[in-house]
Amino acid sequence: MAGVADEDEVLGLEDADVVTKYKLAGEIANKVLRTVVAACKEGATVLSVCKLGDDEIVKATAAVFNKKVEGQVVSKGVAFPTCVSLNHCVCHFSPLTEDPDILLKNGDLVKIDLGVHVDGYIAPVATSFVIGATPENPATGKHADAVLAAYTAAEVALRMIKPGGKTSDITKAMNEVTKEFGCVVVEGMYSHQLQRNMIDGDKDNAKIILAANKEETKKDHKESEFAVNEVYALDVFATTGEGKTKGGEQRTTVYKKTENMYQLKLKASRTLISEVLKKFTTMPFSLRACEDEKKAKLGVTECVSHGVLKPFDIHWETEGSSVAQFKMLVLVMPNGTTRATWADFDPTCYKSEHSLQNEEYKKLLSVAVGSKNKKRKPNKNKKKEGGEKAPEDKAEDKAAESK
Repeated sequence: MAGVADEDEVLGLEDADVVTKYKLAGEIANKVLRTVVAACKEGATVLSVCKLGDDEIVKATAAVFNKKVEGQVVSKGVAFPTCVSLNHCVCHFSPLTEDPDILLKNGDLVKIDLGVHVDGYIAPVATSFVIGATPENPATGKHADAVLAAYTAAEVALRMIKPGGKTSDITKAMNEVTKEFGCVVVEGMYSHQLQRNMIDGDKDNAKIILAANKEETKKDHKESEFAVNEVYALDVFATTGEGKTKGGEQRTTVYKKTENMYQLKLKASRTLISEVLKKFTTMPFSLRACEDEKKAKLGVTECVSHGVLKPFDIHWETEGSSVAQFKMLVLVMPNGTTRATWADFDPTCYKSEHSLQNEEYKKLLSVAVGSKNKKRKPNKNKKKEGGEKAPEDKAEDKAAESK
């Protein structure tokens, strides 16, 4: 039976218990994502979709690892609150209950981002889609360009994460692929190495995959090589805009506890931090999930101003632009790289005037990548070493086939 790791203990994929927990968290994240996507219909509110995602994560994680291990309770639940960001909103949009309703409508480009953890082992996932798009009535124009650019760049990048591969090569590939679709990457949006209880690459030793290949950005992050038993959140954005983000009028609602300590003055601030330490620990959370949302709003300002809480600000691109995102959990296993979270994506729902032309990247897309969470039955029709792929592998090549 899988045990509970000590809070300060950092274990990698060489530990079978760690693989089990990543796998389980990934299975839950994938299932919740499908539920949330299905709820994104014309007339639904962004708030209701966000609440549904968080509720489903709590419900699903409550059903696993309920027995104490060595006298300890296994922590589990939301690793990143469900965010639903529309059209030119880049990320982190998760409204509070008192905020004005935002209705989804056909033609909206929706980005869903969420995360699940089991014992601090985090499974993030994000997808993009256009409401109402079908193979018979595909989305076109900027929305289609952005979605196909982000999806294709993510699939190419996934196949480049392997022992000995360089983070700078992936940065280069993401920029080149998105450019072929008339798009650019979104600056400041990084992919990160994941470690236990660490979702966003804050640790000094965490490896970072830069999105934009800018000199001013590269000087702050050294090039790294991937190694066996590492874990990554591969997070790819593409935009038809300028690739630069800005703030908006909407208040930030997602935060996480930092390692900083400070003697807070306001009672509301102290109450908030006490609840955060008890309920969310180091995981990002929405103020909506606090026991008293209004009091939490009162206390959060002092917490942020003294560095006790880190905000996940809402980012926006230029109005009228289209922004798409795909995120997956990537495990660099000894027997090959696998994805442990993914989106059920059908590229035939999108029709772009652009296509991938780079032969090197097209060849990469023809390579099947395993999914750690899939329990595959033996397939007598599956051939080895370059033969025809099994049906479950063919879906991974749709990006290349549709070009």
